[in-house]
Parts: sequence; C-alpha cells; structure tokens
Amino acid sequence: MARHSPCIGICKLDDATGFCLGCGRTGREIGDWIAMSESQRDAIWAALPQRLAKLSVRVRLLPWVQEELVDWVRDTIVARQGTWVAGVPGAVAEFPCKGDGAIDVVVENGAVTAVRSDGAFRVRINEKVRAFAFSEGGPVVLGLPKGRAGIRSSVTLQSLGPDTEAIAETSRADSLFDIGIGRMYSRFCVRTDNEALVSLLSDFEGRHWSEFMPILECRLIAASPHRVVESAVTRIEVFANLPSAGQSSPNGCHTLFLPEFLKSGDEIAEGLTPPDYAAPVAIFYPNKS
Repeated sequence: MARHSPCIGICKLDDATGFCLGCGRTGREIGDWIAMSESQRDAIWAALPQRLAKLSVRVRLLPWVQEELVDWVRDTIVARQGTWVAGVPGAVAEFPCKGDGAIDVVVENGAVTAVRSDGAFRVRINEKVRAFAFSEGGPVVLGLPKGRAGIRSSVTLQSLGPDTEAIAETSRADSLFDIGIGRMYSRFCVRTDNEALVSLLSDFEGRHWSEFMPILECRLIAASPHRVVESAVTRIEVFANLPSAGQSSPNGCHTLFLPEFLKSGDEIAEGLTPPDYAAPVAIFYPNKS
C-alpha cells in the first residue's frame, strides 16, 4: 500500500533549515512527492523525526498505513504496553493492557477487539485513520479527518435503543442511553438490561446531566450499568462496578465522569490536540518506564 504524505496542513518553510514547519520535508521533496518511488518516500519518512526535533515541532504524523496501524494496535495489547483511552476531558473510559489477567485479542477485517473480565475494547482501523505523536515514547493519538469523525453526543439524556454495536452478542439487546456530554467526536453512554433502571433513566430523558446526575448518582452506583464510551471508530465498554463516593477507581477497566473538567467543552487535552484537519478518536498512553 502506498504510504501517505507527511503533510499536516501547516505549509511554511523554515528560513534557517529549509524544512517545512509542518511535515519536515524540503520544498523540493514536497513538490516531487507524488512522482517518488515508495523507497524514496520511506527514506524521507526515516529522516523526518530528526528534522522535526530540530524544528521543535509539537505534533508529528506517523508514517503507518492501515495494515501497520492494525499490527501496532494489536501489539500494544498483546505485549501489555500501556492503556487505551476513549472520551473527552472529564468523561473517559480506560482499557489498560497491563497485569497478568487474560486479554483475548481478535483481529479481523481491520478491526482489533480485546476483551478482559472487566471490560472490552474495539478499534476499527480504516484507510483514513492516522497516528500522531507528540514526544518520543509519549502518548499516540489516533485521528480521522473531521468530516469522517462525527458521532455527535446529545446535550441531554437520550435513549439510543438496543446496543446493536455491543462487542458481546449477548449485550446487543440491552438498552443504551447517551448521558449527553454534547461533544462532536465522542459520547459517553450507559447500558443496562435492568428494566427498573431503564424506566428510571427514561423518566429523565431530555434533561441535562447536571440536573439528573445528583438525583440518580446513588441509583447508578448501586446498579452499576455497563459504561460505553465511543468515537467514530473506537469503543470501550466497562463492566466493573462503579466505585462508591470516596472510593478510588479500580486499577483495571474503569470510567471517570468529572463535571468540573466537562465544563471546558474540550474534545481532548490541550497538549494532545491533533492538526486542525483531524479529530481525535482514541489515545494510547504507553507504560511509564
């Protein structure tokens, strides 16, 4: 498969080095890119990290094409290299690939699915998914062009009907409710087959989370419905019980819902923002060495 261009939409040459301040190529390399052979393109890609470091460029597009991305995602899980995160500041789900517990991994048609006892993770890598790095050995953000990344969350509690996209077939008849964080590229949901909880949540449809969360918090903790956080290509499902007030989140799969951070309206933490043309769809945090 042909390797994509390193361009990130910032097209300005540095006067001192002659390198583009966005991608790190020279003006001639940019002009000749389409006519180059794959080996010539690979040689330029190999030179870019050193150039971009010299330019102190904040975000770097990685060269991985679809098959390479699929292999990399699989390896992060199989080799227990870190934690996958979906969501927005204040409303996230975490799928850690750590510890000794079993994690079943399946790769099929560009999708990587991983299941452990307390949660599940799936990412569907298509030809438009790109990987962005911000420092050597630091987090990697997966992104999509904004026109393909929309999965708008409601601004109020809404029933989404049966969760037909559930990773486990046994959960696909369960009821899914969008909590209503109101973001463009991510949503935070709860899923349950508890009829009493379905009825209770339905009674609060159309209300903002700031209105119903204080009322329902204790009921939600007691029932501990599955939490489902998803983007256009990524889904994390958390089965672990919700911690009671004052308790810490478990070390395994868990969600965080923090109203004080949700007020910002951000789609991703400031230091991990991809280029303007892309929207974040997942983050991988490597283990700290």
